[in-house]
Amino acid sequence: MKSFAWITTCALLLSGCADNVVFQADTPIPDGAWSSALKPSFAFDITDTLSGHNVFIDVRHTGDYAYSNLYLFLDLEGPGGRSKRDTVECLLADPMGRWLGKGAGFIFASRTRDAKVLYRMGNRFPKPGRYTITIEQAMRDEPLPGIIDVGVSIERGEP
Repeated sequence: MKSFAWITTCALLLSGCADNVVFQADTPIPDGAWSSALKPSFAFDITDTLSGHNVFIDVRHTGDYAYSNLYLFLDLEGPGGRSKRDTVECLLADPMGRWLGKGAGFIFASRTRDAKVLYRMGNRFPKPGRYTITIEQAMRDEPLPGIIDVGVSIERGEP
């Protein structure tokens, strides 16, 4: 029994070392209705400017969310005040209306490993330092019901 616990502990430690996650954070949406005035910001530090990074948008929503997609405005600000604004469409359901994320009950999380919304693949950050991503909902509903939280994940790309 002790050897099984030891092997399990070692396996967990080794899998933790292989983790490529550089940053991950979420912001809850009050009352599950996203007001356009709420613009969550996520600040993270980048030291590796040589490797590509995969940047994901994480969205959790209820099964009552009325649309198959979600439009967002993303502002990326880097060291020295350089900034860039993008409009991003997050697909949350397939053409048949089936949610792409995995869920339990009425909550579907598009941030599960196999259903993250890819924003940038192999992105190279040009300078080391502090970066900030600010997310703003760009849908016409005010507030937008059915969104539980939103976030950002950044992973080192495969070599």
